[in-house]
Amino acid sequence: MVILSAVIASVVSEIGLGSEPAFRVPEYDFRSSSELPLYLLLGVLCGLVSLALSKCTSYMVVTVENVHKIIGIPKGIFPILGGLAVGLIALAYPEILYWGFENVDILLESQPFMKGLSADLLLQLVAAKIVATSLCRASGLVGGYYAPSLFIGAAMGMAYGKTFGSIISQSDPVFHLSFLEVASPQAYGLVGMAATLAGVCKVPLTAVLLLFELTQDYRIVLPLLGAVGISSWISSGLNSLMSRDNNKLEEKNIHATKQPDKSSHNLNKLASTSFCAAKPSCTDNLRKSGSSLCIDDFNEYTELERQILVSQAMRTRYVTVLLDTLLTEAVNLMLSEKQSCAVIVDDDNLLIGLLTLGDIQVFSKSSKARSRRPEPYQQQENIKQTVKEKECK
Repeated sequence: MVILSAVIASVVSEIGLGSEPAFRVPEYDFRSSSELPLYLLLGVLCGLVSLALSKCTSYMVVTVENVHKIIGIPKGIFPILGGLAVGLIALAYPEILYWGFENVDILLESQPFMKGLSADLLLQLVAAKIVATSLCRASGLVGGYYAPSLFIGAAMGMAYGKTFGSIISQSDPVFHLSFLEVASPQAYGLVGMAATLAGVCKVPLTAVLLLFELTQDYRIVLPLLGAVGISSWISSGLNSLMSRDNNKLEEKNIHATKQPDKSSHNLNKLASTSFCAAKPSCTDNLRKSGSSLCIDDFNEYTELERQILVSQAMRTRYVTVLLDTLLTEAVNLMLSEKQSCAVIVDDDNLLIGLLTLGDIQVFSKSSKARSRRPEPYQQQENIKQTVKEKECK
């Protein structure tokens, strides 16, 4: 179905628009196999540029979201601001605007009598196009990555080809670089387009087939496969590595936010023990009480020195249960209220006693011990208990 749809779309577009390609493809020039390492290095650079575009777009999106949350600017204003920012950039670099694919023709110098751009200007266009594309994507303007990837790749490849061409042509005879037969910058521009498209959109096979169909030259396949493969590998590998590092950093931050409660509690305990050990007698009033008080905090100790009353520090709300309340219900109430004891009252709400978690633990241990005793021994204990009760009466 995909092939059938592509064929039908191609036929319809040729009927309506003609068979003229979207942009003029210069004739590919391949000099020798000695320049293959140069294409591999171009793939590395295109992979890094693709990663820069992806990260710059992500940073712009996060920045716009933060501005929207903090300042409260309506989201409908961001496309206006994004268009204004891109327009200001285009005042200095008008080539970054989309004119169909005429700007790609300008970069590739495919039209006759066209003045070429210098290598440093091409690199500036790469940076300006990355920033402009990121602003458009983050602000909500309509657009994708396909055309910007071709533009950035063409500019990067042309700058790369012109730089190496000038280096080799002006090289010192001592280094003997004349044996390198470097192709025209347009050849590197074509390969750079495919390598950047593969790195940004993660479509290496599509990029290879696209450029091969545009050039109709089988000689481009080997350098094209090398540059596209390295660009895609670098972009995807570094992107996944950075994402893994960001996830680890987020986990550390979450773990750090959960730690202070536990660490502060441990520090308070440590401080309390060390404080009591260092000062066995805090004040004369506390010494007279005859108790070894461990103060959790020095501030609390100073508050005690100010003669705080018991009525100010005591708790008046406790769990109250009746004698006929189930033990499990009493424990659930104590846990829900986060209290270690319950007040036992009668029907007139008068105090009878206290039930603590320690009492429950002692009772459970004794009941387990009784259940493990043999039956004759238990009967003997019951008889002894009955005799004691009669003697008491």
